Amino acid sequence: MKQISDELIQCIHNMTDDNVAETRERVNQLFDFIQLSLTLWGSIPSINASAEPEKKKPEDIGSSSNESSQRMIVTSSFDDAHLGTPMERKLKGGILKGKHGDVYVPEKIVRIHGFEHGDYIEAIGDSLKDLVFIKRKNSVTKHECNRIEIDYCVLTKTSDGLLVADQKIENGRLTRIKLDGESPYQFLISQKDIDSFRLTDGSVVTIAYHETDPLSFRVVWCYPEETSELAKPDPKPASFYKESTVKKENLWTDIELNLLKNKKIVIIGADFRSADFQPLADCGNFSLDIFSGDESKSRIKAAVRNKDLIISASEHSSHRSSGLAKECAKKYKIPFRATPTSQSSIKKAMIHGIKESYIPFHSFF
Repeated sequence: MKQISDELIQCIHNMTDDNVAETRERVNQLFDFIQLSLTLWGSIPSINASAEPEKKKPEDIGSSSNESSQRMIVTSSFDDAHLGTPMERKLKGGILKGKHGDVYVPEKIVRIHGFEHGDYIEAIGDSLKDLVFIKRKNSVTKHECNRIEIDYCVLTKTSDGLLVADQKIENGRLTRIKLDGESPYQFLISQKDIDSFRLTDGSVVTIAYHETDPLSFRVVWCYPEETSELAKPDPKPASFYKESTVKKENLWTDIELNLLKNKKIVIIGADFRSADFQPLADCGNFSLDIFSGDESKSRIKAAVRNKDLIISASEHSSHRSSGLAKECAKKYKIPFRATPTSQSSIKKAMIHGIKESYIPFHSFF
């Protein structure tokens, strides 16, 4: 937490009339990170100090007794009026092209300092392993960067064992990833990224891709940052941290147990809450199938046939999936309930749908 608070103080301290918007954006990013960390892990992960080699403060450079041993690794190669050189933002990290060759700026450094495409960056040190990165001038070309970043993506494991990202945490809620603002999109995580970040079901990551080519995507960041201390316990699914509702409300009454025993229920539109809903079925001795709603029409129709109840988790169902759920309910004469995705709402829909099965359609809003 101290590192984050120090960064916030530094942001405010460096605020001028010319960088109010940038300062506000950086402060919001830091508070988003604090909120997400507390939600998922209950604490703020430490940043590995070894990866931030600022052994000297920028104002101290040039005034130390060993100034002569310091050399500038990167300087502007085309504009002597400015210190540093414009950073070329890559999917992961950035590149400084200078007189002494290209220098890579690690993703961690870019994120900690809020560097953007075109910022004038100076890299100072005796070797490439011992560099201090200092921003000398704000970018005037950041709009030219074609890099798109999606933050706080939640990874889930498919039925065939693949890791995908089709949801993100936004404003404290899980929402579908939609590149065009309308159609759900799914990123299939590569084995290289899985091995590099030790990704598992429930990992929260940042994905970046070139604006014109979503298939160029890479995982560029993982929360919490991968360090030896933070990597010891395997991360639990995001739903565990998001809302741990496996409490007394999961227990059914004897009347409810008799009502639900051996029933077959389908939920469409809330597959990311499977870890919360499955205990209801385990305790109630009934079968439960959960779908995202993005599956093929034929697969959903086959799954809902001969079921006792169809539930549409309307908060996260697309128009297509909710419409398909209703269509199947009417075609096979199965009771249909629409409800929010909280566990208590799903539970209420189950009881009402089975007990009042003579009511074909009902919505809990």
